[in-house]
Amino acid sequence: MKNIYALLSAVISIGSLLSPSCAKAQATVSPLKYGKYGCTSSKYTGGYYQYTPHGSFVLNKDGTYTYLGFKKPSTGSFTADAKGNLLFKGGYLDGGLATKIDRPNKFFLVFPSIPDNRWTCGCVDK
Repeated sequence: MKNIYALLSAVISIGSLLSPSCAKAQATVSPLKYGKYGCTSSKYTGGYYQYTPHGSFVLNKDGTYTYLGFKKPSTGSFTADAKGNLLFKGGYLDGGLATKIDRPNKFFLVFPSIPDNRWTCGCVDK
């Protein structure tokens, strides 16, 4: 009898995840938060993840960004699409795409000169 209740509970839980209201909530795009974003890469080795910091960039309201991972900052511009993804032009991140992920103010970043395949970047401003 306990197994039937557990199965029924699991079916109800799955049904609530598939409801249209839940899908709609996940499909909404949060507005872009301007400010400083810290970036890291991760590598799975020997049963654990190793995280490597890769500096940060600052998004400005005027459509410019500054990458702060070098002694001398690198500047360029960016645009945001309807889904909240960022496309970088000029500077160190030139040709890069920051794809919005399912957590607020977080992106997966790839760009032509990236040394680690993909970075995860998240807003560090409060």
